[in-house]
Amino acid sequence: MKILSLMMENVLKIRAIRIIPKSDVVEIKGDNAAGKSSVLDAIRFAFKGDRDLPPEPIKRGAKKAVIEVKIDGDKALGIPPFTIKRTITAKTSSTTITPISVASGDTPRAFLNKLIGKISFDPLAFINQEGPAQRTALLELVGVDVDALDKKEKGIYDKRTAIGRDLKSAQARVGNLNVWPEVKEVKEVKVEDFSAKIQAAIENNNAIRGRIERNERRKEDVIETREEITKLKEDLAAHEQFILSTKAEYTAEKEALGEIELIDIDDLNNQLSTTSNTNSKIRDNIAHKKESASLTTIQNEYDKLDKALDTVREERVSLIQKANMPIPGLSFDDTGLLYNDLPLSQCSDGEKLMVSLGISMALNPTMRVLMIKDGSLLGAKNRAILAKMCEGKDFQCWTEIVMDKAGYERDGGSGILIEDGEMVMEDGEDYVSEVEPEIVPEIEPDEPEEKVNKIIVPDPADEDDDW
Repeated sequence: MKILSLMMENVLKIRAIRIIPKSDVVEIKGDNAAGKSSVLDAIRFAFKGDRDLPPEPIKRGAKKAVIEVKIDGDKALGIPPFTIKRTITAKTSSTTITPISVASGDTPRAFLNKLIGKISFDPLAFINQEGPAQRTALLELVGVDVDALDKKEKGIYDKRTAIGRDLKSAQARVGNLNVWPEVKEVKEVKVEDFSAKIQAAIENNNAIRGRIERNERRKEDVIETREEITKLKEDLAAHEQFILSTKAEYTAEKEALGEIELIDIDDLNNQLSTTSNTNSKIRDNIAHKKESASLTTIQNEYDKLDKALDTVREERVSLIQKANMPIPGLSFDDTGLLYNDLPLSQCSDGEKLMVSLGISMALNPTMRVLMIKDGSLLGAKNRAILAKMCEGKDFQCWTEIVMDKAGYERDGGSGILIEDGEMVMEDGEDYVSEVEPEIVPEIEPDEPEEKVNKIIVPDPADEDDDW
């Protein structure tokens, strides 16, 4: 459904105008403070409840503001053409819908709430939003609830962050430890063991030296005995036997001593001097092995959470892929909207406008009316895109453009020119209303308002207008 005509009197800066749209894009032009925004605001006021009204909706000096919007209806929904009339005074406001049969069984507000989507949706305002706000609007449109996945992802991400800190700490600890591959021992050597070995070696060597000395004394005994032979010839036989036996003992002991090596005490002393260094390296190896095992455990936990995070993100991608996006190539991530896998902020102005228009049209499936308050930001190319999409999607877009009368004429005189709260030109021609605005004159307090074929219900201040 689209707007067939708009009549308004004493609304914000507008005195009285009547607009009958002649194209899908209705351009409201005029200089700053001429009243352009008042036209678009009046459309919102007609459709929405009291909470959307500004503090002073009535033009200063007037007692009453009236807005009348004629709608073409929708045969598919069984809704014939109807008229919305909004009357606002200093103390009250009311909405009527005619014919009465259109809203049969509903209050005017309930009837309108069923029809309107985002009647105030402004594609340019959407483009200028931050990424998360655009993402929220798109999720609302396609009916995808990723809050649970977002919460799950945040939980995993926070846990992974904590594990990541432990991982970095473990990596730092392992990196600060020395490792000695050449040291094969896994237990520290006790210094006391070396002391005992050295003492035993000293005792053993002393015993051997004693044996050597005693053995050498045997040799000396033989020499002394030979010297005594001449003196002791009478004892020659006995002494000869002594010599033979003693030489035999000497030879046997010498052979035995030749099989025994002295323990290298210098080597033991060297080992003792390097024991502390070796033990330090052993401790380093043990600590490195322990921390490496801890690092492996933490790394495995981190990798597991990283994989879980990827799984959640894949679930989101799958959910998005199954969603009915209003524009082919449109998706989103946790930062905002993407178009053909590029952030919307990096797309061209034309692409941004096309995406925003597609979303806004999807948000207004029944009342197919959009409004752009900063239409001056649109160049000729984007205005052409706007017109083409409105025509192709059967939408009506009301947009205001800052432009004085000279600029209006230079621009070809298309659209509607507003000056000082009144419509002075339409499509390049001086505006002369063929039909006077059908605005009901103000009713005196003692004269009851006609109620035939109309529904007049005041909009309650606390009514839910979050639509």
